Amino acid sequence: MQKVLIADKDPAMREYYAQLVQALGHYPLTCRDGIAALDCATANPNLGLILMDLDLPGTWGQQLVEVLRSHTELSQVPILVVSSKRTHAELMRLVILGIHQWFEKPPAAEELSAAIQLCLEKAEALDIFDVEDTVPVPVGAGIGAEGSWLLAV
Repeated sequence: MQKVLIADKDPAMREYYAQLVQALGHYPLTCRDGIAALDCATANPNLGLILMDLDLPGTWGQQLVEVLRSHTELSQVPILVVSSKRTHAELMRLVILGIHQWFEKPPAAEELSAAIQLCLEKAEALDIFDVEDTVPVPVGAGIGAEGSWLLAV
């Protein structure tokens, strides 16, 4: 069981994501704004995944991603973004900052569940082999099915 930080301003979306995470056998930690998300992430450096909206009260999503990536303990935690439509340039900035995948709201439950599980399996494999410092940062990106943005790994 891994911890998954969920940050979304909408209580119904937080609950929806939490139920998906629980159904996959993991433990959700929910936050309603960017400040709470940062506090929760720094208090739980052993997170398996961060699932976040970019439109959070208290911060702009790109800033939160930048701060999360600047923390040594959180720099390798996968980040899935579920948010409103973004420009290609905004998505490219987020990819460069280190998000793993982007979904336009509302995401298909099957796609989001699969992405969550894949990220958690990869994070678990890295923990088992203790290779996170030797794995290169993924290069390249492409547009996945149904409005998601997927890094090519």
